Amino acid sequence: MAKFSQTFLQSMLQPSYQEGLFTAARGIGAAPQMRALQQQQQAELSRYDESTKLSEQGIAAAQQGDVSALTQRIADLRRQMATATTLQEKQAIRQEMNNLQRMRPGAEKIAIGNKAQSIVQGEQALQDETVSGPAKLAIQKRLEELKKDPEAMRQYNQYKMDEWRTGQAQKQMESEQWLVDNAKQIDEAIQNDDIEEVQRIILDAGEFSNAAQSYVNTSLRNAETLIKFEENSIERKKAPSVDYYKEQLEALPEELRKGLKPTLAAYEEISKDWNGETWTVSGARARASQLEKKLQSEISAINRSVAIADYRISESEAAEKRERIKNLEIKINTPMTSDYLTQGRIYAASLLGKKEQLTPELIKQAANLLYQRDRQSAIAQLEALQGESVDEGALTNDGGFSVNVGGIVTTRTMVQESIEQQGVEATKSLLTGIGLNDDQIKALMGVDMSQSAPTQEDLITRSGLINPARARLKLQQGLPQ
Repeated sequence: MAKFSQTFLQSMLQPSYQEGLFTAARGIGAAPQMRALQQQQQAELSRYDESTKLSEQGIAAAQQGDVSALTQRIADLRRQMATATTLQEKQAIRQEMNNLQRMRPGAEKIAIGNKAQSIVQGEQALQDETVSGPAKLAIQKRLEELKKDPEAMRQYNQYKMDEWRTGQAQKQMESEQWLVDNAKQIDEAIQNDDIEEVQRIILDAGEFSNAAQSYVNTSLRNAETLIKFEENSIERKKAPSVDYYKEQLEALPEELRKGLKPTLAAYEEISKDWNGETWTVSGARARASQLEKKLQSEISAINRSVAIADYRISESEAAEKRERIKNLEIKINTPMTSDYLTQGRIYAASLLGKKEQLTPELIKQAANLLYQRDRQSAIAQLEALQGESVDEGALTNDGGFSVNVGGIVTTRTMVQESIEQQGVEATKSLLTGIGLNDDQIKALMGVDMSQSAPTQEDLITRSGLINPARARLKLQQGLPQ
């Protein structure tokens, strides 16, 4: 025991042992600081994990077109940045926020596409006969809400137009196949003078009947040409028909005429061996006949090509007409877009007096009038394209009355539709705001549409019926009209 104590005392006196004691003492004193440092690091790691999670959620939202969720993640990062304790941490969070902000335009575009696709899916669902009752009403309500977004409707319209064009491309291929399947039959029927068969083929062509008629018309002219070929042939006349074939070539387009000129030149040259009564060179007639048949064959081939071209031109014009109709139908069925609000603001502001105030309601009403004007124009164009009778005079002044203010025509139909949507008083307020007087407003709205009963003078002197001054005079005199 005494030996252990002595050894222990000696070791305590050694420098290395004393240093170890000092280190242990420092460690014991620094323990609270170490724990605080560790807690700080853990907190920073936790915030880093949270910001990373928020950033990943924001990216996913942007990719899905969920603009609301993307906005929320950016707001969450902004709040987290406020709790950051170091400059480096704040800079890192700021970078994440900037990255998400740059993704917003793309997310908005995807969101519009999602809405447009939802409209397509909703309309397809409504066509399902098994969908009825509350489910159908819910879909209709949802579609009504989605169609209020003008950008979504614009993309939806583009989708419908692209889908329609795909169908038209298929129709064009069907049109070409119809011609391949029926051209020979038409030519044979014409050669056999079987007009009934020709008419049957045209009627059976269905939607291609107009183009088929164009092909038949050209083919009939070609048949007449073939008959004249026979009448002017060397076998029948013995004499060459140089002038006749020159006329045939002159009737062809220049680009098609070039290929036949060498044959015609050779035919004209060999025809010099005809002296008006007989062929002066042996074999000249056979050679002239050979060149003549070649000219006939080449001209007939060109005429057949022209018949095919006429068919395609007719079908192309029909396709162009169908596309114009489709565009007008889409325009008519498209809700008012935000562009009209911009135009309505300009329209209304330019016509207000100095002391009059431009209000959101006035802008909306003006926009609606402009929208209805364009929609009515589209309806009139559609009626004209579809072959319905359209009175151009009525279209210009809308049944007898219109007002042109600032180069923009306001018609009675536009006002009637505005009344249906906005009400009588709101429409009157708009018309007054854009500078129309009471007589103009009454004429645009129609006596039967005003809220108060018209007076006898109103009925007699209404603009567009008779001369107002003369009518008023007779009313005062009590004379019959």
